[in-house]
Amino acid sequence: MSNPELAQLRQLSRDEKLQMKVVMTYDEIAGLCQQLGYRDKLRLAQLLIQLARKEEETQNAQHPIEENRKDFSKPLNSSEVVEYVLERLIKLKPTKISSLKNSIAAMFQFQGGISESEQEKIISQLQKLKYIHIDANNRVTFL
Repeated sequence: MSNPELAQLRQLSRDEKLQMKVVMTYDEIAGLCQQLGYRDKLRLAQLLIQLARKEEETQNAQHPIEENRKDFSKPLNSSEVVEYVLERLIKLKPTKISSLKNSIAAMFQFQGGISESEQEKIISQLQKLKYIHIDANNRVTFL
């Protein structure tokens, strides 16, 4: 797209832009990205990485890459998940409940994520098995 076309595109309302099906080249997108602030560039980079990983997973689903981490593509029972989480939490040693939840969420981010209810189940299981204790001030202690 030339500069006049870009100027015209910027003047359109958001709804009009969504209704248009615009095909842009890499160079055009790169030029527009240079105008973004650093935070928006980082957000865009993160989005593109996530989209690329998701696309790669669907394309390479038949040939999974062998890695040292656990394979969560097949269903696991809760004790295996709790064991996996505990091993990693011992290394991380989060001290607050919010850090604990963020740590657990990060462990599953490349396997499609984990819901808050699943996080709560894992945390309650860790407490029930007396691996962790959460006090009234939401502080986490490893037992």
